[in-house]
Amino acid sequence: MTTVSSNNKGFTLLEILLAFFIFAILFTTIFASYSGSFKTINMTESRMEIYRKAATAMDRISEDLQASYISILPPSSFGKPAGYTRFLGEDKDINGRDADTMSFFARIEPLFSEEMEMATGQLISYDVVQGDEEGELVLLRSENPEFIGDTEEREGLTLCDGLQGITFTYFDGDGEQHESWDSDSEDFEGSLPRMVSVSLEFLNYENPDAPLRFMTGIALPVNYVPEP
Repeated sequence: MTTVSSNNKGFTLLEILLAFFIFAILFTTIFASYSGSFKTINMTESRMEIYRKAATAMDRISEDLQASYISILPPSSFGKPAGYTRFLGEDKDINGRDADTMSFFARIEPLFSEEMEMATGQLISYDVVQGDEEGELVLLRSENPEFIGDTEEREGLTLCDGLQGITFTYFDGDGEQHESWDSDSEDFEGSLPRMVSVSLEFLNYENPDAPLRFMTGIALPVNYVPEP
């Protein structure tokens, strides 16, 4: 009778547990590496989107302000008092957050209209409203024909969202800083500010106490007389 011996041996429970432990360590290491990479990518994309929003908003505001003017033509030139060509910057807030507004007249072609009969210019307005997210502010821009009636609705389109604060600061010819500006007031005597500083603060969800801030200064013309 022939006897066949076998040396096959199964895994012990200790070996199986050790294998699972090693696999868990490797999986955790790989997952943490990929998770960190994806987090970095998402954070970079989010920052780039904020930079894009800031650049777009700053460019639009700069172009509008550089075309601004105060009419020094006789009050009857356009059938309306010259006081309507007013530069008004107001220091406002929403729930304790800076939410400054600004309106002025600019000799600039309309963005959202094919009508080119803008003999004197447009009323450009920057307003701020509460956004959908908690603590979010939205900057609106509207353009209307000069001397629009006070009863007509002025619709604003979103220029920039995701904001935490919007600040406009005005500088006169002597370099003195002002938080607001009204060309109709005795202090400014129908003049434009010499420069406007714009500060946009974006919500930083990674660190709410450190908003992302973008600033620029825009020099304005001393005066711009529109062609009749």
